Amino acid sequence: MRGLPASFYLDATRAPLEYSAIFAPSWQFVCHVSDLPASGTAVRFDCGGRSAVVLRTKAGGLQGFRNACRHRGARLVDGDAHTGLAFCIDGRLRCAYHGWTYDESGALVSIPAGQHFDEFDADAHSLHPLHVAQWRGLVFVAFQTPRLAVEQVLDVVAGAWPDLTSMRRVIEPRATPCAADWKLACEHMLDTAHFDIARPALKPRLFAPLIFEQGEGDALRATAEVATGGLGDTWSSRVYRRLLHDRQSTPARAGYVYLWPNLLLQLAPDGLSILQVLPGATGHSTLRELRYAAVDSSREMRLLRYTHQRVRRQALAADARMLVRVQRGMGALGAAETGPIATGEVGLRWFAARCRARLSAPAPASSTRTIRSRSRRRATSSAAT
Repeated sequence: MRGLPASFYLDATRAPLEYSAIFAPSWQFVCHVSDLPASGTAVRFDCGGRSAVVLRTKAGGLQGFRNACRHRGARLVDGDAHTGLAFCIDGRLRCAYHGWTYDESGALVSIPAGQHFDEFDADAHSLHPLHVAQWRGLVFVAFQTPRLAVEQVLDVVAGAWPDLTSMRRVIEPRATPCAADWKLACEHMLDTAHFDIARPALKPRLFAPLIFEQGEGDALRATAEVATGGLGDTWSSRVYRRLLHDRQSTPARAGYVYLWPNLLLQLAPDGLSILQVLPGATGHSTLRELRYAAVDSSREMRLLRYTHQRVRRQALAADARMLVRVQRGMGALGAAETGPIATGEVGLRWFAARCRARLSAPAPASSTRTIRSRSRRRATSSAAT
């Protein structure tokens, strides 16, 4: 099996297709339920050129809407610059542009005096609803109807995971710009062949080996035990392993779940780490990192989380540099050129197959001309010989 053509990472005209065919009907992680603790709390989430707002209702449920006023399209909720969190007084969403106000059901309930419209139907101007779901404390949204419910997808690969509802956020969400296409970043998370080549010098591994199991649905899983030290080992990784060894007699493990198309969950003894790749313009993406953990303020647990996060922070910076290197290299390839994927790379094969199924399209005319030109040059050279 071969990887995706280079044009999939370079052709700017593919972005709208990816947004509509891949991201719109997929479940996207928004936040943890503890981030929306009371009625009126809300969160903004942006992905693939679309914006959503998820609101905690007075009855305790969650409602999701497109984050756009039905009047002139202004964004309703900005929220905190890092978390996207906001509070809506009385559970109402008021547009900052012209003052249109919506209740927690999305219905238009108020228009400022002086704004008059011919044959106006307020019911026809309610907010556009979105699909919102929870899975063991994690909140997801979908901009279009997903193929399966989120629990149908995740229960298959993470049925043994505990309920995560009691966890709380332990770091502020981090968004790291990356000058690489979102597909490259996702493939990097699933790629295991580079560990022994690039990662000993790039970053230490806390858990190994990481091998994804064969998957046919929208999610993959893997488990890994605490790794032994080696080249690239740091103070943080050594302390982390020693603390884990002192806390439990059995070997510590981490469980991994990759949810199509862009989410990696890691459940380790010290908490849940989330890495989400958000698409940007072609050749650019954002790496969104969040961490949640059970309430435990002991010195050992705080040190465990601190050392784990130090390793992750160093790793993310190194991964971003490597991804830029790969993205730049892609530009030197022919548009239709591909590379082989090893038989043991279950995650990469799964990802490439799913991308092809959703993004299959004829090769760009420029790449066709390039291939034909190369063929003519080869034929001319052979004839001359």
